[in-house]
Amino acid sequence: MAESEFSTHKNGQQIGQEYAAALETYLQALRAEGKGLPSRNGKVSTTAVAMAAGVDRQSLYKNPRCRALIEAAAQELGLSGIEAREGVPSRDDGKDQRIQALETQVASLQAEVHGLRRQLAQFKHIETHMVETGRRVIP
Repeated sequence: MAESEFSTHKNGQQIGQEYAAALETYLQALRAEGKGLPSRNGKVSTTAVAMAAGVDRQSLYKNPRCRALIEAAAQELGLSGIEAREGVPSRDDGKDQRIQALETQVASLQAEVHGLRRQLAQFKHIETHMVETGRRVIP
């Protein structure tokens, strides 16, 4: 990779700051136009806000600055804020164990595939030698 490609790479903090700035700009534009936050059943619609502001929806939950901006804007409009994780199922019901078991199985299968590919390459080399020389190869 070229050195310039590394300089454009952003870390999580930088992305979080950009999301917060984009959200703040979006909220200021809403206030300037006299519009309110998109809402549904008296709650802030995080999906609509994220799409309109151009930010990742999860940043509205996880980024403390984004969450504070949304909560403050919701209070101004008399809406209830965002829930802990709107519409996202929790993993408290044994899914973590299943995910971990599947990840272990995937890692095992990847190692097996790697070994089989290496073995296949060796057999291709032996076959090529046999075809070229007409001799048997003892591995």
